Amino acid sequence: MPNTILIAFLLYAFSTAITPGPNNILTLNTVSRFGLKKSAKMMSGILAGIMIILSITATLSFILSRYIPELTQIAKYLGAIYILYLSYKIYTSKPVEIDSTVKEPRFMTGLINQFLNVKIILYAITSLNSFVLPYTSNPLEIIFYAFILTMISAVSLMAWAVIGVLLSDLMRRKYKLINTILALILLESVFSLFF
Repeated sequence: MPNTILIAFLLYAFSTAITPGPNNILTLNTVSRFGLKKSAKMMSGILAGIMIILSITATLSFILSRYIPELTQIAKYLGAIYILYLSYKIYTSKPVEIDSTVKEPRFMTGLINQFLNVKIILYAITSLNSFVLPYTSNPLEIIFYAFILTMISAVSLMAWAVIGVLLSDLMRRKYKLINTILALILLESVFSLFF
């Protein structure tokens, strides 16, 4: 994978993983209500689910790219369109409201939610098909990049758990600036896909 694509991949992965979504909001809410220690099981479930989704996506994407190579190029363009859409949604989004109806955190809650979480599924499909598969067909490299995506997700969850709780008021007040920065990072990753 060329360095410019690797940087675009990492920027896309980080900016997508760190933005508000089901995992980050659930983590922020759960940690703020139950504390980090009691939330660790649920967060472990989220990461296990992410790893499963990424493994399934990597396997299916690899098989499809091998037997129908044109799909990789099509997926790259569809991924770019999705990233543009995500940039717009992030830029125009309002501050996140915390849901007070979350129950005691459990591992299975985090795990099962991943199979209903459209954001993580699209994250996996877009990351692998737009940034990885056009540049490698080595299964070990694909697994490596899926692992990188899982680690980026872990960092994101911890950021929302620790920093998100401490700075939630500032994030609500400065949401437009934060959203603008994240949207611009996503736009740069689309640019890097093609130039």
